[in-house]
Amino acid sequence: MKVILSTFLFLCLSLAGLSQEVVLGKKLFEFSHKADYFTTDQLGNIFLWNENIIWKYSNKGDSLAAFNSRKYGSISHVDATNPYEIVVFFADYNLVLLLDNYLSDNGKDIDLQELGYDQISNACKSRSNGIWIYDLIQQRAIHLNYNYSKDKQTLNLSQWFNERITPNLLLEFNNQLFISSDEALFVFDHFGTFKRKIPIKNITLFQIVNEEIRYLKGQKYCSYIQKSFDESCREIPIKHLKNIRIEKTGLYVFTSGKLTVFSTNK
Repeated sequence: MKVILSTFLFLCLSLAGLSQEVVLGKKLFEFSHKADYFTTDQLGNIFLWNENIIWKYSNKGDSLAAFNSRKYGSISHVDATNPYEIVVFFADYNLVLLLDNYLSDNGKDIDLQELGYDQISNACKSRSNGIWIYDLIQQRAIHLNYNYSKDKQTLNLSQWFNERITPNLLLEFNNQLFISSDEALFVFDHFGTFKRKIPIKNITLFQIVNEEIRYLKGQKYCSYIQKSFDESCREIPIKHLKNIRIEKTGLYVFTSGKLTVFSTNK
């Protein structure tokens, strides 16, 4: 009986491992970590962070750098869209800090309070050497140029859509600004002109891959194609999923206490 039970358990574990590889690809590496959040850059580098510390790892899992934010308060968001200028947002202090690719403070901390913005909920990197911020009072996204002066802004979302919008995430990609909320995903061009409202609700984290919007929906990893308006999802056989990202270097799966990287052809 013990032999049969042991064989049965071995087969179950083998099948569980096989199902992950069939769905996700071959496992490249994994490591445990105490971080609460993670993102990647286009080079496949890994950024993990908790309330006060950011850790950077290579696309092979090697430790590269760390940054302690206790001087600035709790980290609200890290945007690694530009691998050489990382945007770190501190909502409690209305502060944006720009770090280089070694996670060193290059002195470009932006005090949004001093610039006249009292309630900023989100911030992200802009390709035009600036940043986007979302002003909860004005209910609009505002673009600050390299001198941190306002040069673009979106419409007032609450007036336009007849509901107050509190974004979950701001992201600029391929000359478009994406603003996700519990109500929908809003898309603007790089001038701040409204383009479309995508009826995907409750997106907290997402990624743009070519023309696809990739995001988690419970235990499912979903793709929304903007041109055809098609949504497809697949079940991910991993418990306690917190985020998934895809880069040329692999598929990055972040769970409570662990990061696993799988091979993929995208």
